[in-house]
Amino acid sequence: MSIVQFLVDEIVASWQNASTMDAPRKVLVDTLARRPDLDLKNLSLAIGRNHAYLQQYLMRGSPRELPEAARHGLAPLLGISPDDLRSTAPPPGAGGRLEGDVRMAGQLRAADRADLPVFASAEGGGGAIVITSEPIDYVRRPEPLLSVRDGYGCYVIGDSMSPAYEQGDLLLVHPGRPVRPGDDCVFVRDQGDGTQQALVKRLLRISPEKWRVRQFNPAKDFDLDRSQWQKVQLIVGKYSR
Repeated sequence: MSIVQFLVDEIVASWQNASTMDAPRKVLVDTLARRPDLDLKNLSLAIGRNHAYLQQYLMRGSPRELPEAARHGLAPLLGISPDDLRSTAPPPGAGGRLEGDVRMAGQLRAADRADLPVFASAEGGGGAIVITSEPIDYVRRPEPLLSVRDGYGCYVIGDSMSPAYEQGDLLLVHPGRPVRPGDDCVFVRDQGDGTQQALVKRLLRISPEKWRVRQFNPAKDFDLDRSQWQKVQLIVGKYSR
């Protein structure tokens, strides 16, 4: 028996006296079982936590739920969506046919009205933009965001990603969709005052400590510290000004 399989068996055994292992923990355990290259210690360190953080989460139930920053940091490393690690999210496949019917109805309603929130952007330091916490407008949803609960739009400030994204373009963002090298993304960190600081860049490479990114104007590649820029969100399109 491999060390990884032994750990997975121990985690499952630790939950046998509990009511049920919740969906996020099951997703994490199932991923560990399929990915012998993953290591709980290094995953914990990669999301800026102590080395025993995820082991305690799985085996001791502490924390009870993964905070948003941990979910968004962990999901790209596992190749899953941050929503898969959200305790309030229904498990995959729950609801059967009825859920599919409800989702389709929701898509039809979303396509008929402007309900995608748009947040104001202001110029921040170091080429970043500051995104407000309250929407200033609503626009019609594009197809990739029809059923995305947390989808949003924000305006481009500056020309660092020109000609792909120009000043005043409205970015359309899917916060929960997994990203991969080559994707254009919004990298986000919380300001602590209800606003968020964001960078719009192309993702080149992912490592446990860094995001390697590219800007177009002036052209340069550089690293973002993942302990500071904990969330990365996929740009699925834009509305040009």
